[in-house]
Amino acid sequence: MQANENWHQQLKNQNRDELIEAGKHLFLKHGLLQVKIKDICAEANLSRVTYYKHFQSIDELLLTIQMQLVETMTQHVGQAASPSGSGLEQLAAMLNAWVSFAKENPDHIRFIQLFDINYELVHFQPELKDTYERFIQNGKENHFLLEALNSGVADGSIRNATPPLKLAQFIFTVMMGMLQKMFTHRSHELHQLDDQMTKQLVDMLLHYAGNEDNR
Repeated sequence: MQANENWHQQLKNQNRDELIEAGKHLFLKHGLLQVKIKDICAEANLSRVTYYKHFQSIDELLLTIQMQLVETMTQHVGQAASPSGSGLEQLAAMLNAWVSFAKENPDHIRFIQLFDINYELVHFQPELKDTYERFIQNGKENHFLLEALNSGVADGSIRNATPPLKLAQFIFTVMMGMLQKMFTHRSHELHQLDDQMTKQLVDMLLHYAGNEDNR
């Protein structure tokens, strides 16, 4: 009995993952407003009955994909920090991991940008919108860069006068802005010049964080 229940749960999880992958592919290909549930089901080769076992609407799937991609990216970047290093060294490791993640997963960056651009155009149900806005607010208040920045303030390697939480939000905005610009229109690997630009960006942010003259 236990083995049978485990099999059904694995199949359920697999179906959900397949719907998410199908949705990500189609939203990126056709845009957020053009994709229908029937398109997702056809892409995933699953029935509408199966779809509704996991998601109540196309908007719920869309929000699920966005939140999953943001969580995957921030968890990957956060895990790059070694607690044995200074706060600034932890930040450097995380920023470099961020660039590497974007190179290896350009569709993550593209989707997040596409969602952000079109967010106000999608008429989400109030409960879905509340769920997403709580997700964003929690991410801002418990920022994945915050621990490294607080460590840096404590050990003296982060000397920027900006409060750590605001500094974390600033770094996030700058990094995502640059990465989205680089990965919006092409899927091939970064050109050597772009590699130089990302290195300069990381160096600039590290200098900014470590400079006590910044206000």
